[in-house]
Amino acid sequence: MFYIDYIDDKRVLKSDLLNDVEHFFTTRDLCIFSKKEDMSYNKMIVEKYIGQKLATNKPIHGVNIKKVNNREFIYEDCDGLIFERGTAGFMNFADCVPLFFYCDGVAMVSHAGWRGSAREIARISVNKLIEHYNCNRNNIKVVIGPAICKNCYEVGEDVFYKLYNTVKKHDDIFIKNNGKFYVDLKGINKQQLLEEGVENIDVCPYCTNCGEKMFYSYRYENTDYRHSLVVKV
Repeated sequence: MFYIDYIDDKRVLKSDLLNDVEHFFTTRDLCIFSKKEDMSYNKMIVEKYIGQKLATNKPIHGVNIKKVNNREFIYEDCDGLIFERGTAGFMNFADCVPLFFYCDGVAMVSHAGWRGSAREIARISVNKLIEHYNCNRNNIKVVIGPAICKNCYEVGEDVFYKLYNTVKKHDDIFIKNNGKFYVDLKGINKQQLLEEGVENIDVCPYCTNCGEKMFYSYRYENTDYRHSLVVKV
């Protein structure tokens, strides 16, 4: 279950599924990334809280995943980061789905927009943990963070069917209504994980567009701000 916590009286969001590893999603209260504005003060607050400098990535909406070390802090051309013990970092999101994996002391964060979801980055992430870290599927925990909901995420017919073809079960995560097409990106990634045999999953109920307005929505606000998933292992 997701719950609100505070850093310097600023709201962050956490999941009790992963209380054994430091993590949180920033909100509008504590934004640490903007394409135009300097967010160094908020980033300083977060790095002080974490206790070390944070690494991050430059996404390309692909499925490339890189391992973080304590000598590099910017990882080019990748949409997934692996964190081993002693490392920390963050990844930025607008409406796309944050995927946070944890198993046996290893964490992974993956960025699943529609392109990454269509290329099944959730499955790729699981299999990387299994192949490179000998993780058992039953021990992998996954948190699916705040992202745009199915009622807000209208897509073209071509995108709809690209995503439709990635899963076997389609109930409730694909909607056709009066010639319009909607998809549940969080639901698609959850279904991909279930089909990979991963069942220990916590899905965030918050939408980046509607509801509480705790997060930024690129689609509806055309904003330069992003919310971030911060992780320390």
